[in-house]
Amino acid sequence: MSQNLADQPPPSTESAFEILNYNQQLIQFADSKAGNLIVINSLFIAAAQSAHPNHPLLLKLFQVPLVFAAGSALLLCLLVIMNRSGLPKMPRKDCIFFGDIAQRRNMNQFVSDFNRAGEQQHREDSLRRTYILALIASRKFSLYAWAQGLTASAALLWLAHSALSVALA
Repeated sequence: MSQNLADQPPPSTESAFEILNYNQQLIQFADSKAGNLIVINSLFIAAAQSAHPNHPLLLKLFQVPLVFAAGSALLLCLLVIMNRSGLPKMPRKDCIFFGDIAQRRNMNQFVSDFNRAGEQQHREDSLRRTYILALIASRKFSLYAWAQGLTASAALLWLAHSALSVALA
């Protein structure tokens, strides 16, 4: 016989913080992946701009979509690693987020607030922060997916450009 989920004890605060940590790691992972695409697309743009001015028109025509695709991917990657607004507000200053912690008058105020909040409040704050981190991670990976597709397009254009350069040489 199955138990009603509402009758089950809430997860431990430790579990809530583990989930929070996992989501923070996903955000860091997305940021590092975006950083790699920034380098790749910057190289595509630099290479396209360094093409020989006497190249045939056909080769020059490949450069325009290449720069556009790589440039768009680069901009999307910058959006991945930049700060975002429009996220839900927390109901109160918590003892998790550095911005909320730093707003305390001093360290003793933080320690006092932390101890006064108690186990249940820390668990709830952690779960709220986890929800916000999940929204951030979702946005980052969505933008990254678009950037990845544009980078693949830029790579195909670069390969076509390179093959034509060899064929027309």
